[in-house]
Amino acid sequence: MKTALTVQNNRIAVTLGSAEELILADDRQIRRITPFPRNIPLFLKQNGVDTLVCNGIGNCMKDLLASMRIGIIPGISGTVPEVLEKYRNGCLIPGKNYSCADHGRTCGECPGTF
Repeated sequence: MKTALTVQNNRIAVTLGSAEELILADDRQIRRITPFPRNIPLFLKQNGVDTLVCNGIGNCMKDLLASMRIGIIPGISGTVPEVLEKYRNGCLIPGKNYSCADHGRTCGECPGTF
């Protein structure tokens, strides 16, 4: 099982489009990917990611990832070590997803959405 985290300043990025790097984590290793391709769904699929941990994510992106069988845990905040520890211990609880509409945009207007 491989998980990706959207990261900005060693914290979970506020939105998918504001992420500066992705962290790919599995049972054996943690890899920081920076810069990463802007076609995030394709990159995740090609790298065998099962789950994306993020904060805000647009509904179009959420639907696209779901169609690719990539699970999403939205509404997450905190530092990378905190979030990874909670995830590995099964204690990471999804929060409110702030989508494009929550900040006055329509789907596709945010950077990082395709």
